[in-house]
Amino acid sequence: MNVVEEAAAHARETYPAGDWPHIAEVAAYGRQLAKLLAADEEIVTIAAYFHDISQATMGPEDHNIKSAEMARSWLAQRGYPADRIERVVAAIIAHMRPVVGPARERLSKEERILYDADKISRAQGIGLIAAAVRLGSQIIWEDLSYAQLAAAIRRGRDVTQETYRTLYTNAARELARPGYKRAVEFCNGLLEMEVFRA
Repeated sequence: MNVVEEAAAHARETYPAGDWPHIAEVAAYGRQLAKLLAADEEIVTIAAYFHDISQATMGPEDHNIKSAEMARSWLAQRGYPADRIERVVAAIIAHMRPVVGPARERLSKEERILYDADKISRAQGIGLIAAAVRLGSQIIWEDLSYAQLAAAIRRGRDVTQETYRTLYTNAARELARPGYKRAVEFCNGLLEMEVFRA
């Protein structure tokens, strides 16, 4: 078993079952983008498997830093080359928030790709679902107003649009575009309903 296969097996055993589809999706998008952009597919794939790994046991706070440290330790135990470990670590650290300004140009291809791979599903409307779930956990259905529902739909649409705009690569925007367009059109269609215009 090579290190990528070992990382995949370790991730599958470590993440809660409900998190695995996201991790597998990020790894698949990462591999696809790495091929399209002539980046290091191994670095991207290992980083994808580890990018959220600390969340299950340590929570979401600073999970990029904690997950990067877990990856560093795990890879070092397997004798993975130190320079390649640091490239994996850098990609994991960079995956949470977009970098703007001159620092954006200093990001490696692998750092950009992991961010994009992680955000493609959000750019296709997952933000809409998250806004609805958050609203549902705060207000019982019987007490929900159309204004609150419209606000959740707008928030989901806004998160979708904002995330799409932050994608670093044209290749990621191309992959996300069909789902992005459907999600925004769906939200706009709902918001045009008479009950939401009052």
